[in-house]
Amino acid sequence: MKKTWKILVVDDDLSILRSYQKYLQSEGYCVLTAKDGVEAYEEIFQNRPDLVLLDINMPRKTGLELLEELNEQMGSDMPLAIMLTAYGDLEAAVKATTLGAYDFLTKPVPLEKLRLTVKRGLEKINFTEHVALIIDGESEKYRNSIVGRDPLMIDIYKAIGSLQGNKATVLVSGESGTGKEMVAKAIHETTSPKAPFIAINCAAVPENLIESELMGYVKGAFTGADSYREGKLEAVGSGTLLLDEISETPLDFQAKLLRVLQEREFYPVGGTEKKTFSGRIVALTNKNLRELVEKGIFREDLFYRLNVISINVPPLREHPGDIELLIMHFMRKANHIMNTSIESITREAVDLIKSHNWPGNVRELENVITKAAINTKSSILTKECFSLQDKLGLSEDTRSTGDNNSKFCFPDMVPLKEVEKLYIDKVLNETGWHKGKSAEILGITRPTLDKRIEEFGLKKNV
Repeated sequence: MKKTWKILVVDDDLSILRSYQKYLQSEGYCVLTAKDGVEAYEEIFQNRPDLVLLDINMPRKTGLELLEELNEQMGSDMPLAIMLTAYGDLEAAVKATTLGAYDFLTKPVPLEKLRLTVKRGLEKINFTEHVALIIDGESEKYRNSIVGRDPLMIDIYKAIGSLQGNKATVLVSGESGTGKEMVAKAIHETTSPKAPFIAINCAAVPENLIESELMGYVKGAFTGADSYREGKLEAVGSGTLLLDEISETPLDFQAKLLRVLQEREFYPVGGTEKKTFSGRIVALTNKNLRELVEKGIFREDLFYRLNVISINVPPLREHPGDIELLIMHFMRKANHIMNTSIESITREAVDLIKSHNWPGNVRELENVITKAAINTKSSILTKECFSLQDKLGLSEDTRSTGDNNSKFCFPDMVPLKEVEKLYIDKVLNETGWHKGKSAEILGITRPTLDKRIEEFGLKKNV
């Protein structure tokens, strides 16, 4: 139901009072009247108008005196005030503005100007009522850091703080998109900010190259090794070496990595000169390494060496209270990096975001906010800026209405492999065959996705 705005007109000139009352009523507003500041004070506290058209020069109590009194007693809850005067008094206008008046009009006010000024004022009230989060300019600058106040996040901050003064190996686990790499960077910034930070995605390095990538090689170590090459273990110095998707390393390499962790030393491929590792290794995984150990595809001794300090990054659904903080953070990030100019987001949009299950976790939330910030033509993100989908490709509206014309439906009574094939094919086509994004959505590694593509004979649509 559309809201009927309540307006109080306050003026000691009865002809103006009745004229404004009749005109505003014809515009669909509920209009109250008062002949002076004393009557207006009673009307305001009794009937709570949304907006007050307030004459400045009146008997018993002037408009400025009333405004000052309301400011003291009601603060931010006072109604929006548009000041009226027949004298064009600049000093009064300045004081009224200081006391929180929205606008200042000189009588006689043309009715069209009155209508537009009232309309803008009520739009401002409507905006204030519906906006949930506002970026507060220079006082809230973007910082690339972990965000969260939930107790689960506080535990992570405490764990990071405990790493100062040591080079303990850290295992960071959690679902895809939870922010594991941000935790690794926070560890680095907290413990060795001036030293190098080097990240390697173990799943993206071919099995026959991962050893030379980390440990380097000497001239003549293999065909094409024309000179000495420094590996990442040496290049990182006393800094932080991030090993992402540690679960994807081959078993023979795991044995060599175990030696690095045990002895803090290594040999370049083909070399006889021992090198010392003086940095910290932070390993990331979205898989349960204990289960991989039980299956014989991950070394138990390496697992325990990696698991000296364990940090589990919770999925977004386990700390939903941080969603509003993350929304603000990603709006600032979009403004900072994408040169957008987002100022706020409406309550309806925030409620929609909170109702989503966020299978892609914090990364998905960031992508959604960034996309909305880039595509909107306004400085306000509204509900219409967002089209949220779950992992099955169903929009929030489709899932809530049970629309049979949804983008993806499971076929009835077919083998599980067939469902897997159909879904992987859908995700690949939805992402334009971007394998990195597809693997992230599917919750599998890039090599595993490549194997499924080959196994199912999937091909890109031309």
